Amino acid sequence: MRSMSTSARTGNVAALRPDDHRDAAGAALRWAADRHRKALGEAYDRILESWLPEEGESDPDELEMQMISVCVGEWLLARGEMHSAKRGRRRLLDLVLGPDGPYLTPGQRSWLEQMRTRPLRLYRVTDVRPGEGMTLVDELDDTLPPRQVQERLGSTEAKPGLLIGARLMEVPEPAGGSRLELSGAIYTFHLAAEASAKEAVRAAADSELALARAWMAQWFEPPALPQIRDASTGEPMLLVADHYRVLDAGALASALAAQADVQGSAAAGWQRQVTGDDGLVRSLAAINAGRQADRIEIFYRTQRLADDGRRWFDEVAGDAVAFLTREITDPAGAMLHRDADDRGAATTEPVRPPLPPEELAQVIEQVLRRQYAHWCDEPIPVLDGKTPRQAIATPAGLERVKGLLRSYEAGEREQSAEQGRPPFSFQFLWDGLGITR
Repeated sequence: MRSMSTSARTGNVAALRPDDHRDAAGAALRWAADRHRKALGEAYDRILESWLPEEGESDPDELEMQMISVCVGEWLLARGEMHSAKRGRRRLLDLVLGPDGPYLTPGQRSWLEQMRTRPLRLYRVTDVRPGEGMTLVDELDDTLPPRQVQERLGSTEAKPGLLIGARLMEVPEPAGGSRLELSGAIYTFHLAAEASAKEAVRAAADSELALARAWMAQWFEPPALPQIRDASTGEPMLLVADHYRVLDAGALASALAAQADVQGSAAAGWQRQVTGDDGLVRSLAAINAGRQADRIEIFYRTQRLADDGRRWFDEVAGDAVAFLTREITDPAGAMLHRDADDRGAATTEPVRPPLPPEELAQVIEQVLRRQYAHWCDEPIPVLDGKTPRQAIATPAGLERVKGLLRSYEAGEREQSAEQGRPPFSFQFLWDGLGITR
C-alpha cells in the first residue's frame, strides 16, 4: 500500500480557502474539528486511504498537501461518514445541518445542502475570463450545454483546454436568478493523465471515487510519455524532412506535373495527396522550396510515409535532383528533451544556433499549416474521435471545438513570446469551420 509521511497524512482538514463562498465549508469543518476531532481525523484517513494507489511511497509537498486537504475536506462534507461508539455511523453533513450543528447563515446552509446532490464531474475548460470566470463543457456528456461559471481565483490560473474535476454550485443573485460557482475543490489533471482518468471515470460504478483516485495517482505514478499518433494512419507521429539539391528545375516540374496524385507548382509548392476510405483527402508528402534557391524540402508525418515517399520521389524525379539529408523530429522525444533541459539534465542532442525571429516564424508557419491542413475533417482524440466539423453540430461540441482552438492559440502565444517571434494565427481554422469566437 502506498503511504505518506505522518505529517502529510494527518493534514489540516479545516484549512480550506478563506475566500470560499461565505466560508460555508470552512465553518462546517472547523465545527467538526472542534466537536468530533478524533472521528473527523479517522474519517479523513479513511478517505485518503481509499484514494491512494496500491504501491509505493510518496510525501507530497506543502502546496500539494493543501490541495489534498481542500479536496478531502469537501469530500467529507459531500459523502463523508463519522464513526462513533455512541452514535454509530452518521454522515458528517447530517451532523452539521442537525439541531446541534454550528450556527449557519441561510446562505451557508443552502450551500451545504447542495453538497448532497451536486455531483463531482469532469469538465473541460473552453474559455477563460481572467479574474471573472470560465466556460466549462462536460467532458463525458455531449448532450449537456456549456456552463458559465464565476470563479475569480481559479480563472487567473486556468487556461483553455484544461481538464478538471469539479462540483458546480448554484448561488442566488440579489436581483433575482442565479449564477454558477465552483464548490471550492478543483481536481486539475495533467495532459498525460487525461486519457487514463477519462477511461477510469467512464468505466467505474462510482465515478466520483474513480475521479478522485485518478487525480491522486498523478503524484504517485510518473506520467507516461504521451504517444502522439497520426490521425489518418494511426502510426507514431514524426516530422520528417528530406532535403534535395535541384539539378534541373524544369525536368522536376515536368515530372511532378505528370503525376495524377500531385497538385501544385514550383512557386506554390506541390502536394501529393490520397483519398481515404472515408472520402477525406489527405497529404502524403508536401514538397516546398528550401532555404536556398537550388534546394527543396519534402515533409512527411510518419516514418512509413517518409520511407515510401522517398522511394516514390527518387523514382519520379530521377536525375533532376540529388538527395542531401533527412531530418527527423519526434514530437514526444522533443517534449522529453525539453523537460530534461528544464531540469538542467545533460543532453546528447547537438545545440543548433537559433534562427532569426522572422525566419523562425516562417518555418513554424509552414510546419503548422501543413500539420493543420486537414484539421477540420480529421478525427481528434480529445473530441472523442469526431472531426471538428462533426463536433460543432451540437452546442456542447461547438464550445469544445472553440476551446480546443483557444488552447492552440494560448500555447502559441506562450511559445512565440519565449522565442521572440510573431505568433502564428490559427484564424484559418476558425474560418475553415465557419465559426466565430
